[in-house]
Amino acid sequence: MRVRRAGPAAWYVDVAESPSPEVAARLGALQRALLEGAPAPVRDVVPGYTNLLIEVRPGASMGRLRRWLEATAQSVEEGGPGPTPARHLVSVRYGEGADRAELEARLNLPWERIATLHAGARYTVAFLGFTPGFPYLLGLPRELVTPRRESPRPRVPGGSVAIAGEQAGIYPSASPGGWWIVGHTGERLFDREAWPPTRWAAGDEVRFLPSGPDPEGAPARSAEPGASDARVPAAPLGDAGAAPALEVLEAWPPSATLQAGPRWRVGHLGLAQAGALDATAHLLANRAVGNAADAAALELLALPLTLRALAPVTAAVACGGHRVLLDGRPAPCQRPFAWRPGAVLELLPGGRAGGNASYLALAGGVAAHAYGGSSSTDVRAGVGGSRRALRGGDVLALGAGRIASTVGAGAALRPRYPARIGLRIHPGPQYDPDTFRRLLASTFKVAGLDRTGVRLDGPPLPQPAPDIRSEGVPWGALQLPADGHPIVLLADRGRTGGYAKPAVVDVRDLWQLAQAPVGTEVWLIAAEGRR
Repeated sequence: MRVRRAGPAAWYVDVAESPSPEVAARLGALQRALLEGAPAPVRDVVPGYTNLLIEVRPGASMGRLRRWLEATAQSVEEGGPGPTPARHLVSVRYGEGADRAELEARLNLPWERIATLHAGARYTVAFLGFTPGFPYLLGLPRELVTPRRESPRPRVPGGSVAIAGEQAGIYPSASPGGWWIVGHTGERLFDREAWPPTRWAAGDEVRFLPSGPDPEGAPARSAEPGASDARVPAAPLGDAGAAPALEVLEAWPPSATLQAGPRWRVGHLGLAQAGALDATAHLLANRAVGNAADAAALELLALPLTLRALAPVTAAVACGGHRVLLDGRPAPCQRPFAWRPGAVLELLPGGRAGGNASYLALAGGVAAHAYGGSSSTDVRAGVGGSRRALRGGDVLALGAGRIASTVGAGAALRPRYPARIGLRIHPGPQYDPDTFRRLLASTFKVAGLDRTGVRLDGPPLPQPAPDIRSEGVPWGALQLPADGHPIVLLADRGRTGGYAKPAVVDVRDLWQLAQAPVGTEVWLIAAEGRR
């Protein structure tokens, strides 16, 4: 094994040079053993094709953790073959929703031969990632190898069976994607009502079985979990049995979600880490109303939100990027206020403190779905919190959290958020000295932000190899795609990816990006210990 640092809170553990079914099985066994016996500082263990990403609490003792890693790896090796891998037989309607004409032209093969080759191969699950439950499969026949689409589709239907490069895979739910579609399956790869939400794991064996007619050009049916959530709920989102407390009058998806603490140790399932993007602001809003630090609160990014109280509540807002009006009059920031039934609360962009993200807390918390150890919303998976972004007509309920007697604690306002921020960066897994120097010498501006990441605008930076073999993506990774414009990845990032990461932003600085409106100037600063 070779261990590489990726900033102050992540390592990569390389176990092989090239992917293979044997490597996938070995990585799967090692990943499971590491998670089962992980000490408290370990936050996640995420497999890729040839390595594991281990994420830890910043400042954790690296010597102790390395001894744990080496002892666990030795135990797995000495234990001999692990459990027999699971076998999955997946029925596929080849041609349904497929890129039939394009693949015939690219591969110079008739469609019947493409379908036969794909169905005749034996596949191994290398790992899960990209989206919740998405399996990266080894074993694609050489005749079907072709680069991914030059421009990704904005939406690939859930259930699409696809290929790209030397990989095969299945989209568990609708999402953007650049792979070529060969057919559709009704197989349910991700079940949000279960734990764990998928039966698939690294090292499992997969076969595809042709089924049904081949309706050329027929639209694919979506297997997206939670598709029925398009209905406006009649009961509160977080707890159907709780009394309604708030009604959302106006919201702009996907800007408003319920967030609590992060969801650790779920990266191997493709689930997002989630959690508040500015944990300190989230904490201050909760403290102001006497809540526990990890109580669910409403996070709002940049856009406006309007709510009406359906019951008497005590509320507080950490006003990062908004001004707050209660029935048209200014309401305090980070101080508790009474919100009577029928009164309308508006959070409008343009708060005096600057910033970009605001947090609304209610005394007792907001009722939220708990999932995988957290009540934070993972929008892509449709789990936790409100299970999706809020929209007009939604109803929220009060939580049952204990309210401390020290209501109003932490009410002091944070200083104004600056129009220029500095972020410490560490060498990333694809460190290149010239690229790193250019990052430090350049000035950037925030071009856009969502919970997945922040795109920085500035001089395009060359990257020797923008595409790499897919691997785990650490929190704060600075990703540099082929266009040369950096993207800093945040809490809802894909847990694996194939873009180069020449640097990693120190996770202790990421809150600044959550509070950085479009146009904020960003400087990158070399952290101590850079190589």
